[in-house]
Amino acid sequence: MAAYEDQFENHAIHTVVSQLESALQKKVAKDISDDAIEHLDRLRQAVAFIRNRIEIASPLLTPSARLDQIHKSAQGCLNEVNQFQSNGNAGHLANASNQIDAGLNNATAIITLEQSDSTVKAEDAVGFKSLAQEVIDSLREKAGEVASQVEKIESELKELDASSEDQKAKLNSLRSAMESKLQELESQFSANQTERSTQFDSQLEEIQQSADEKIASISQSADEKLSILAEKQSEAERIVNLIGNIGLTGNFKGAASREKKSADRLRMIALGCFLSMVGVVLGTLLLSVENGFDPWLAIFRLGAGLTLIVPAAYAARESSRHRTLENKNRRAELELASIDAYLETLPKEKREERRNKG
Repeated sequence: MAAYEDQFENHAIHTVVSQLESALQKKVAKDISDDAIEHLDRLRQAVAFIRNRIEIASPLLTPSARLDQIHKSAQGCLNEVNQFQSNGNAGHLANASNQIDAGLNNATAIITLEQSDSTVKAEDAVGFKSLAQEVIDSLREKAGEVASQVEKIESELKELDASSEDQKAKLNSLRSAMESKLQELESQFSANQTERSTQFDSQLEEIQQSADEKIASISQSADEKLSILAEKQSEAERIVNLIGNIGLTGNFKGAASREKKSADRLRMIALGCFLSMVGVVLGTLLLSVENGFDPWLAIFRLGAGLTLIVPAAYAARESSRHRTLENKNRRAELELASIDAYLETLPKEKREERRNKG
């Protein structure tokens, strides 16, 4: 039993019927004849009937030979429909309608286990077809109106195309003029750029030459200044060496320092003696007042205090002498140290004259 079911399910009739249904659903040209439209409707109904009979057929009771006959009829019908779709010849639809008749007869003989649907009658199908024809006529009328509108639109599109071509021509002319102008501007810019570059190079060369001349002049002036400074430096070094030479200035600086120390020391001694004398005199007066005034004793004490004035006067005189010697040594040191520096500021003739006189 499984072999019959497999043979039924795997039969090529199912594929051919599906292909035929797909071919009949394709869009056809709008200007086909009424006979062609009627053949298409008949083929669609016939294929739908065959599909329905196969779906309700009993796999066990339907012989394979009957399915082969339906397959042969459906395949021939499919070939004619494909030819019609290729070249639009309505005669192929008539041949397909004749081919499908054998398939209808064999499909009617298929044994089924279901009852047919009695709700759909032939008169209902005829009425439906009449209604469909009216709808088709209305659609054709509307299609004619649409066709006239399409022609009008196509005419307007042609006008627009002509205007577009005119605009394109004007645009191309403007583009050519613009490109020509751009080339002219580029050539002018290149010429101006070359001229500016030449002027810039010339000015740069002049500036460089002027800068080189100024740098050379500054360098020469700097060399002269440096040579003068070198001479002045050598003179200053010589003068400094002369000033710092102890053998030239003698030992006047050391002698002045020693005399200053002696003068300062003697000054302090004289100052101490004077302060001591003042202290003794004041003490004598205070003692005389407290113990009763004794003229002889007071005179003696004052005389003893006044004896301190002798070393104070001596120390003051010696300090003054040492201060005088210090000043002489300082002056001699300064004169000896600055005589050559003074002579260096004089012209060479006067310098030699002063040295000869000295």
